Amino acid sequence: MLFRQPHKPVPEIKHTAGSSARLIGLLLVAASVALVGCASGTSSTTTTVATGGSVPSPSPTAAAEAALNAYRAMWADLVDAARTSNFESSLLSEHASGSTLSLLVQGLARDQEQHIVTRGSPIIDPKITSLSPTHNPKRASIADCFDDSHWIEYKNHGGLAKNTAPGRRATKAMLTNVDGTWKVTQLTIEATGTC
Repeated sequence: MLFRQPHKPVPEIKHTAGSSARLIGLLLVAASVALVGCASGTSSTTTTVATGGSVPSPSPTAAAEAALNAYRAMWADLVDAARTSNFESSLLSEHASGSTLSLLVQGLARDQEQHIVTRGSPIIDPKITSLSPTHNPKRASIADCFDDSHWIEYKNHGGLAKNTAPGRRATKAMLTNVDGTWKVTQLTIEATGTC
C-alpha cells in the first residue's frame, strides 16, 4: 500500500514476513500482551476532588464501551488510510499511539513504497478481557478474532498484489486512557487460523 511522495522521507521500516497485508506482517511481530481475566460491573463510582466536591468516575461498563469504540475506530482509521497507503494520515494518531501507531505507519509506508493499496474491510469482533483499575479504569485489554478475508492488497495499477492466505487471526490489544481519550498502545495479531 505505498507510493513514495517526493521530498518526504519514508519512515524506517523493518523487514518482516508478509501476510494478506504487509501491515499484518508488521503487526505479527508486535510484543504480546498478557491478558488478565474478565472484569465486570455496572455500578458508577465517585472520586472526591480537592475542593471537597465529588465528580462521577466512569463506570467499568462505560469505560469498556469507550475502549471498544476506540479499538473499532483504530481499524476504521487504518482501513481509510490503507485505501491510498497514506502513512501520513492524521486519522492514525486519533486512536493509536506508541508501538501500535509506529506499526501502522511503517506498514502503510512500506505499502506506499511498493505501490500497493488495500481494498475492502477486515471483520472484527472485539471483547474486553480486563479493565484496570477496577474503579475509574485507565487500561483495557481486548481479545479479538481479526478476519482479513475481505481486506485484500492490490497493485496501484489494478492487479492483485502477492497476498498470503487470508483468514481469522487471534488478536490482542492493550488500550490506555489518557486525559479521557482511549488509544490502542499495543497490538498483536497471530497467524491465520489461530481463532
